[in-house]
Amino acid sequence: MRRTLIGCGLFAAACLLVIQAPQAAEVADSAGAKMTREKRLPVKMKLDIEKKMLRAIINDDLPAAFKEAAGLPLKIDVFPGTGVTLTSSFELKGEMTLAEALDKLCADKNWGWFVHSAKPGDQKDGMIYLTTNGKEHGYKDGTAPGGKDTKEAKKETGKKEEMKKEEVKKDAPPANDTDKAAAALYDKAKLASATGKKDMARKLLTELLEKYPDSAVAADAKKSLEKLGK
Repeated sequence: MRRTLIGCGLFAAACLLVIQAPQAAEVADSAGAKMTREKRLPVKMKLDIEKKMLRAIINDDLPAAFKEAAGLPLKIDVFPGTGVTLTSSFELKGEMTLAEALDKLCADKNWGWFVHSAKPGDQKDGMIYLTTNGKEHGYKDGTAPGGKDTKEAKKETGKKEEMKKEEVKKDAPPANDTDKAAAALYDKAKLASATGKKDMARKLLTELLEKYPDSAVAADAKKSLEKLGK
C-alpha cells in the first residue's frame, strides 16, 4: 500500500512538471524590454554605414543614428559566450527600422538577436543582445509568446504587417483619382495666380503639396510656389 501511494505521488509530480514546462519557457517582458519593443524597434533611421567592424557599428554608428532619429539612447551588445565576433565587418545603408537593421546585421552570419528582460533598476534591462543562434528574432530562444520559435513569431509579425499595408492600400484613393484631384487644385492655383490672387494661389499650392506630395503635378506645384514666394 505504501509503495502504491509513493508511486502515485511520483506520477502526479511528473505530470505536473510536464504540464508546467511550456509555461515556464514563456517569460513576461520587463518594463525595459517592453519599452525597447514598443518604442525602439519600430523607429526608422537613415543609415549610411560603410563596411565597418561590428564593434564600431553597435558602439557608435547605430546608437548615434538612433539618437538622431528618436532622441532616445540605445543599448546594444553581444551576448557573452555565444561567439559573436566583434571584428566581423558589415555595411548598413538606406532607410530602415531598428529591427530591420538588426535583421540585416544577423542575416549573412545566420546570427540572431533578442531583447533582454531584467529586474527593475538593472542597467541591462531592455538591452538588445546579438547571438549566434539564428532562431532568435526579438526573443531569446524558447521565450517567444505562446512558446513559439522566434522565426515562426517573425513570420507572423511579417504577415500582420503585410495585412496592415493591404488595408492602407484599400483605404487610399486610386492613383488616377489622386492625380485628378491634384491637377484640379493646380489648375485653380494657376487661375488664381493669373488673375492676381497670389495669396489664394499660394494656399492652393500648399494644400496640393500637403495632400498629394506624390502626385504627377507635385513637382510643378512646388516650382510655382517657389516663384510666388519671391
